[in-house]
Amino acid sequence: MIENTRDVIRGIAAADPRSQQGLINSFVTERWGMFKQIAWSLCRNFGVSVDGHGEDFTSMVAEEAYKMLTEHLADPEELERVEVWEGMLKLRSRQVVRNYLDREMAPASEMISALRRVRLLNQTRDAMRMELHREPSDREIVDSHNEKMHKTRSNPVKQGVIASVDDLRTYRACADVDDHDRAEPIDTEFVLHPVEGPMFIKLLVQRTGEYNERLGTAAELWLGGLYGKDHPPRIASIEEIAEAMGVSRSTARSYVRKIKEYAVTVAQEEFDITGADV
Repeated sequence: MIENTRDVIRGIAAADPRSQQGLINSFVTERWGMFKQIAWSLCRNFGVSVDGHGEDFTSMVAEEAYKMLTEHLADPEELERVEVWEGMLKLRSRQVVRNYLDREMAPASEMISALRRVRLLNQTRDAMRMELHREPSDREIVDSHNEKMHKTRSNPVKQGVIASVDDLRTYRACADVDDHDRAEPIDTEFVLHPVEGPMFIKLLVQRTGEYNERLGTAAELWLGGLYGKDHPPRIASIEEIAEAMGVSRSTARSYVRKIKEYAVTVAQEEFDITGADV
């Protein structure tokens, strides 16, 4: 831990109780620039724009810093166990931001899963029409779909592909059976929905980083510019990755090949996207 920060916290703890709140406020105010730096780095880590989330993340970091400070003032022994106060702040803030983004993305992810189920149900309906030479009932469509999902998916419940009749009744396409041989689905013919894009990049960087820290860095360098709002979407070149990491171009290419392998795994396990969807 930076000695100055340790001394400041000790000084606040030893101060007259009547002046402690003012010292705490000063501690937080004087470190606002650091909170902003941590927040901006978290924006990069989680693949979201600074313009859209920078201020919110900065406030979250500041609130977490206040919590840490009050905890350490109440328990000096806890303070002594923290080697790098700023590093612990970033670690705790990262989890706060992760929880926030998970909550923020949950409703959209649920809708996307529902739309993907509708697409699969419409495909099942079309196949059953050809097989049965009649219009299948909603229950027949759902039962056939779910049976197929249980046979072909490793964990269909977790992947969000198990359907109910309500899926059809809520989102069903309005097909004119007399004029069309195929159902007219709502516009769900995406492979990776735009809402899922930043989350996909975040998960891919995390997964590759768990395998190898250098590989995670390469993944962030390669794909980190896809969803920034302050610049056009772009993917870093092999040359740029090699230069940034101080490696040869052949090494950078090997990183990218490995990242692609992990991308396939993440797409299938987290978003239920397989080769048939591409």
